[in-house]
Amino acid sequence: MSRAAIWRRVGSEEWIEVHPRVYRSATHDLTPRAALRAAALWAGDGATLVGQAGAAWWNLTDRHPETIALAVGAEGGHTPPEGVRTIRRSVGDLARVKVDGVWVAHRADAALEAAASLGLLEGARLLDRALQQDRIGLPALRRALTSMGQRHGVVLARRLVALAEGGARSEAERDAHRQLSRARITGWTANLPVDLPGFGRAVLDIAFAGERLAIEIDGWAFHRDVDRFRHDGLRQNEVVIGGWRVIRVTWYELQENPGYLVDVVRRAVLASAVAA
Repeated sequence: MSRAAIWRRVGSEEWIEVHPRVYRSATHDLTPRAALRAAALWAGDGATLVGQAGAAWWNLTDRHPETIALAVGAEGGHTPPEGVRTIRRSVGDLARVKVDGVWVAHRADAALEAAASLGLLEGARLLDRALQQDRIGLPALRRALTSMGQRHGVVLARRLVALAEGGARSEAERDAHRQLSRARITGWTANLPVDLPGFGRAVLDIAFAGERLAIEIDGWAFHRDVDRFRHDGLRQNEVVIGGWRVIRVTWYELQENPGYLVDVVRRAVLASAVAA
């Protein structure tokens, strides 16, 4: 199409310029996904959507980036338009794939880089959601971590991968123990075994035996598949039937609201004393 033909459409407002040499039809809105495509078209086939932009293109997150990041290679890249950021980083052909007409970093690489850029809590939510949906697996996450090398964000990425591998629950247990100890709450036992008729032996994460109060700790949702979820539900039913009250707390709650556990335990213990 000639330059004159393009400008006739722009002049008649049939087309609207999004970026230099990139136009959209006036009959279509500039949706978040269209904005990602427009940025990729502006940068050309040598560029790759990475980080939050890559994760959004893979539909791993509903959160679309305010600034779209594109890896353009060590030599590539012109001055980017508003809302676009170019990174002078090479993404090899084996580390990217063309999806719906756009070059994007492999799913796990985009997810991990995006998670590390979002911070601990939001990054954990992104990875947890992706793992739950079977969009990525732990082996792919480990490979993505290795490929990050010593890039910015690798320290947080390393922690997120450790949490994904099962560290969230053990970290939550340690946090819970510290919070109870700092609040000088006593009378509890960690990992208390109890025998439940018709079920067998169960181990309560934190137990106040005198008050028959159990605190159960959950990590990331990824680790609670259908069978585990069903087993946990049956187990908790038997614990309650056995005369225990059960409070569940998650890694997220302990991170976001450190005072919650101490508050709920104090109220539960007080309720026991009043009932007695």
